[in-house]
Amino acid sequence: MAAVNNGFTFKQFHINHDRCAMKVGTDGVLLGAWADVTGAKTLLDLGTGTGLIALMLAQRTAGHGRISAVEIDRDAFWQATENVRRSPWADNITLYHQDIAEFAAKCGEKFDRITANPPYFNAGSDCRSESRSRARYLLEQGHEDWLNLAADCLSETGTIHFILPFDAGETLRKRTALYCVHRCEVVTKAGKPPQRLLLTFAKQARMMRQSRLTIYDEHHRYRAEFIALIKDFYLKY
Repeated sequence: MAAVNNGFTFKQFHINHDRCAMKVGTDGVLLGAWADVTGAKTLLDLGTGTGLIALMLAQRTAGHGRISAVEIDRDAFWQATENVRRSPWADNITLYHQDIAEFAAKCGEKFDRITANPPYFNAGSDCRSESRSRARYLLEQGHEDWLNLAADCLSETGTIHFILPFDAGETLRKRTALYCVHRCEVVTKAGKPPQRLLLTFAKQARMMRQSRLTIYDEHHRYRAEFIALIKDFYLKY
């Protein structure tokens, strides 16, 4: 990944994000690279923002997956549309300018894989704009609502993949009636406590896998495990 003007260039696509409230960041890249897409034919990204995760899923499924991406913010939706149109997978990704609850109620389809990088914070201090407030804070839907809406769109054998702050992820994992089948602690720098959780949920019970991913070593260099995860996307690896 390399910063260019108002966006980022990855190995196989470019993301502009100047009209999006929430920009390209490590969390989205982590989720897009980490979510298990093995055998997935239909995929759904809830709250797609710039379209980053949808494009990463398209690259990882080698253009064989059919991906739906939902975004409520008008400016973000149109920017994601432009990013997708310029990519190699424009025919594989369909974007919807809808609230995720409206999409879940109307789509009538069940997906093999669902991803979401939902808003992180409860409504609090004012943001600079309504779109940033919507992207940053939990307004109409909380994390449980996001997960329940995702479950409404999930096939019986499918999986849902979330990234959340550590405490919020633990709370969601303990409250949901779904099965958490993979819990990955994300450590920003070696020696620090985990700050994020990558979580996989399913409707069918199985033993929960637990893992840990550390991004930087003590000298602020990418760890080998992180490079292995993002090497198909970042330009210099």
